[in-house]
Amino acid sequence: MRILADTNVFIKFCRRLPLPANVERVISRADTERCLSPVSVIELFRLWQKGVVPDNPDSWLDLALPSWTILPVTVPIARQSVLWPWSHKDPADRLLAATAQCEDVELWHTDTVIKKLTGFPHRYFGNVAEDSPVQPGL
Repeated sequence: MRILADTNVFIKFCRRLPLPANVERVISRADTERCLSPVSVIELFRLWQKGVVPDNPDSWLDLALPSWTILPVTVPIARQSVLWPWSHKDPADRLLAATAQCEDVELWHTDTVIKKLTGFPHRYFGNVAEDSPVQPGL
């Protein structure tokens, strides 16, 4: 199985924060290809700067990345990210959705805004633990 994790799923998985059991199980399997967009790295550092992510990503990101396939932002992805007639204009969310569509990989996310969008393969997972430092939808 091949999945594209949004920033929140990526952070929670790498930092061993609570995820739905089925998400944790699938992402942990040896036959799952865990994919990540570089956009999520940008979001990760922005969340850390805002104090939403407590640990400096420089202390753990390089250790986490080797087990993930990085899907680059290509010209087709950039193009698709602006073509949808959505009122939602967040470029990071649009790039994640476009990556899912162009790479034919399901985006696994916790974002209630993305949940309402169409045109790309995705699966929404609600927040599991209210005490997790990473907030839903980030």
